[in-house]
Amino acid sequence: MTSRRLAALAGAVAGAGVVWLVALTPRTRASEPPAIDGPPRVATQDNVELLVEPVATGLRTVWDMTWAPDGQLWFTERGGRVSRLDVRRGEVTPVGDVLDVAERGESGLMGLALHPDFPREPWVYFVHSYSGGTPPGIRNRLIRMRYANGRLADPQTLIDGMMGAANHDGARVAIGPDRLLYLTMGDASRMPLAQDTMSLNGKILRLTLDGVAAPGNPFNNAVWSWGHRNPQGLVFHPATKVLYSAEHGPATDDEVNRIEGGRNYGWPAVHGLCDRPTEQIFCRSTRIVEPIQVWTPTLGISGADFYNFDSIPGWKGSLLVTALAGQSLLRLTLSADGKSVTASERLLSGRFGRLRDVLTGPDGSVYLATSNRDGRGRPRETDDQILRLRAVRSAPLPRR
Repeated sequence: MTSRRLAALAGAVAGAGVVWLVALTPRTRASEPPAIDGPPRVATQDNVELLVEPVATGLRTVWDMTWAPDGQLWFTERGGRVSRLDVRRGEVTPVGDVLDVAERGESGLMGLALHPDFPREPWVYFVHSYSGGTPPGIRNRLIRMRYANGRLADPQTLIDGMMGAANHDGARVAIGPDRLLYLTMGDASRMPLAQDTMSLNGKILRLTLDGVAAPGNPFNNAVWSWGHRNPQGLVFHPATKVLYSAEHGPATDDEVNRIEGGRNYGWPAVHGLCDRPTEQIFCRSTRIVEPIQVWTPTLGISGADFYNFDSIPGWKGSLLVTALAGQSLLRLTLSADGKSVTASERLLSGRFGRLRDVLTGPDGSVYLATSNRDGRGRPRETDDQILRLRAVRSAPLPRR
């Protein structure tokens, strides 16, 4: 199985029952479902009918989601909590808290990944913000914790002291098909750091599973690619194994990038495409890699995953990206070589507020995490939520 984090999932299939969760306590469900603003069904541009159903509610700023081999969906909440979700029963079980988390603005507990041999190798990786350094401020660190007997323990710091800020922290984690750990770091609102190849900020990092710079990195440190502003989505293509990122722009030019090791992606000298005279000079002199998709004005794109199933007609091979400010799910169709976008679709606009992450399920469903309690949204009583999106018809509806 080959989506962003389905490689670790063996034989688990999520059921279709709707269960409503109202509290972050183990094995707790409500007797009555809360109301959802907006219709529970939407149609794609091909007129395929999709059902949107809440799997868990009453959460607080869900940031990252991933699958475990037993079919449980693991997720982080920005304040520091880590939980497992049984998507068949709608039950949330907290497994621990990451300590020393500084949740300020966009910072906090963010990225999550399981060791590729989990649970035999019981390590769970996290990226979180904390207060420290000289001068004092927000910093980011990569840690791993051991999972045993239903709880997380034994935190180990792998990388410490990365510059952080109340925004532009990046912090998405992905385990690659090469069994290396890839990590996004934003520029921490210090734009020049993105072009400094000795700094870890404004970069995509490539590490061993012990947190050491991977062999073959271009600068003999952890840096894999540079010139990034605030990449918050990271996913490998299920067939080609090429890495893609989703990156926040300033007021213009949110980007989807096709990541190549040792290449410069332009920030802050280049915003989006090399289409301004000063940008063109810089692009020629530094071999900038241009994004395959841009959005202006920006949508605040965040999580990303590939859809590699036939369950939703017309979606197989699509890149799915969530939008925070844009409050929508974006579906991109890539060219055969994966180097360009040939079509796009925008769904759920405004229906569920800010969408932070997307995760493809083992049964072809799509799971979405809202982020309406992050200080920038307008939360409903049931927020934040993990939603499931699935086709309720196996073929496109006839056009009227």
